[in-house]
This record gives sequence, structure tokens and C-alpha cells, in this order.
Amino acid sequence: MALLSVDDLHVELQTNRGMVPAVRGVSFAVEAGGTLGVVGESGCGKSITALALMGLLPEGARVRGRIDLGGTDLLGLSEDEMCHVRGNRIAMIFQEPMTSLNPVHRIGRQIAEPLRLHRGLRGANARDEVLRLLDRVGLPDPAKRIDAYPHQMSGGQRQRVMIAMALSCEPDILLADEPTTALDVTIQGQILDLINELVDDSGMGLILISHDLGVIGETTDNVAVMYGGSMVEQGPTDSLFEHLAHPYSQGLFAAVPRVGERHDGPLHTIPGTVPELADLPPGCAFADRCAKASDVCWGPAPGMAEVGAAHHAACHHLGGAV
Repeated sequence: MALLSVDDLHVELQTNRGMVPAVRGVSFAVEAGGTLGVVGESGCGKSITALALMGLLPEGARVRGRIDLGGTDLLGLSEDEMCHVRGNRIAMIFQEPMTSLNPVHRIGRQIAEPLRLHRGLRGANARDEVLRLLDRVGLPDPAKRIDAYPHQMSGGQRQRVMIAMALSCEPDILLADEPTTALDVTIQGQILDLINELVDDSGMGLILISHDLGVIGETTDNVAVMYGGSMVEQGPTDSLFEHLAHPYSQGLFAAVPRVGERHDGPLHTIPGTVPELADLPPGCAFADRCAKASDVCWGPAPGMAEVGAAHHAACHHLGGAV
């Protein structure tokens, strides 16, 4: 049985144009110690999916489907019940720590909050555990840094604080939403190595959201490609990277520059832009940007078809290049 299983997840958001679909029929599973990478352009539904798992959707959002965490359907929990799960059994490293950390509280107090709420630690016991966590995530001189404010720390240090906070209650599932955004390459590598080490040591499941295909390739065991709020391709990382079945996946990878390759012209790009949620085309959401699109693509949306061992894609024209 998977540690986390998401089945037919749908999320609708309230906008000035009415309710619009942000996540459409997403399904996936994460095993204990397993790692899932979620990739796609901005606006494809990656972060909304993560927020649905955390129960942090915007006011007025409608959600249906099933999110099963160790036998508990999170969508069936009240807000009070979800408060006992959030930050405890499932935790999240948010994209930008400077806006996620409270600027008026010292970082030690912020890390101690989930320890107090979920583990009942207070006073010296809480402080000792915070120091242990800061040391565990590699923050230099934790005894000094514990009383610092977020603005007194570098981007990499703030990200380590976010990781310490997320790990404070030893969650079953860790969500990392673009955890290396705006960090230089060296610090990015250190943060990713740290996350991998923590997952290996604890056996938790990891869902890593990223635009960086290189990061996904080096960090995750399985990959899900999202577009228009749907999963268009899923499979083991090695298999998917070797055989890109969906035209959108092919376009994403073709746009990545390769070190040592000579380019006499501009890099490959996917024509058009990600459609607004209220303007998703009928049938396949990628049809109006796809070079392979035909009349059938504007009819019923394609379902997932097997293209390899545990590797599936949703396209009427599987295989080949863009």
C-alpha cells in the first residue's frame, strides 16, 4: 500500500470569470522512501496540487477526489482535524522562504511552533530540539543563528530554516515546491543533497516540484509531467527521460540547452503560451500548441495509455519527436 495515494483529484478556483478548473483528474502515488518529481510550465497546476494536499487552497475553492495518507482520506477531515495532520504527518517547503517566514519573529521561535503544537515541547526542551534540527540541516553556528530574524540570513540559510521547520515533526510526506528558486548553483546543490539525505535517512516520501529537469533527473525516482491541470505523462525517471512519449514532454526537454552542443540559431521553444484556466480548449489541453494535433485531439480528452513498464502518457499520437 502506498504511503500517499491521490485518486482523481479535481480543484476548481473562484476567479472574476467564475469557477475554473485548476487541477483536473490528477492521480499518483508515493511509497515510503519514494521520490516523485512534478514538472511543467508555470500555471500548469503543480503548486495548486501541492496546496490541495496540504489543505491550504484559497477561499472558495472546490475540491473532490481522494487524498489517502496512510489510510486516512484528507479531504474528509475537518479543518481542526487537518491542523493535526498539516506540519505533522505532511509538511511543505515553500517556494520563497523570505515570504514564508514571519519577518517579526526569530527563526528559533518559528521552528519551535510545530514542536509545541504537535509534540508538546516547550522551554529548554523545545530550544534543544530546534538547535538539533538547525545542526541537522547544516546551518552554521546554530546556537547563534537560533535568535536571528529572517532578514539577517542569506537565501540559502533561510531555506535551511524552512527545511528544519518542515522536518521538525518527522513527517511521512515532504512537499518541496521549487526549493532552490533564486539560489546560486552551489547552494542549490547543497540544498538538494540535504533533502535527498534526509529522505534516505528517515524513509519519508518526497514530492519535488521544479521547472529544472536536471534537478528532477538527479533527485527523483519517478516523474509526473503536468499541463493544463492534468498529468499528461508519468513514469520512472530513467524510463521517461529515455523515452519521452507525450509531445509536451518532448517540447520541454528539447528546450533545455545541453553543455557542449553548438547552436547556430535560437533554442527550441514550444509555440504559444499556457492557456488561462478559464480558456482551456476542449479535448487535449495541449492541442492548440502541438505540432501533431489533429481533429481527434479536439474531441474527448485522451486517457492514460501504457508506453512502457509503469510508464503512461495521455495522447492520441504517442511516440516520435515534436
